[in-house]
Amino acid sequence: MIENFSRNLIRLRQMKNISQLELANDLGLGKQSISDYENGKVYPTFSNLDKIASYFNATATQLLGTELEIQLEIGHDNIDEYVKKATMILEARNAIPEILLFQEKINNMVRSEKFE
Repeated sequence: MIENFSRNLIRLRQMKNISQLELANDLGLGKQSISDYENGKVYPTFSNLDKIASYFNATATQLLGTELEIQLEIGHDNIDEYVKKATMILEARNAIPEILLFQEKINNMVRSEKFE
């Protein structure tokens, strides 16, 4: 797992479109530390790993997982989002008869007022 960290750190940093220096400054680390992490020369301490995870709002899988594991996690998150959207659509669809009934009542009220 830890062997994936270097590649994943590079990917996260590039996705955020920041340099090693910017990341180092934002985390309160030296640029050389970031370079060493990305080149796999050393691995971060637990404290620095926590800083990195918080900075990127990254899961353990996003930091330490393989490309396949990361894609599976993204897919799982997407499925959850699709389920929420589908549920909202179904709830809205189920409300249509009530809305039509309410609309008909309003139309009837308007018609009855026109003839009085």
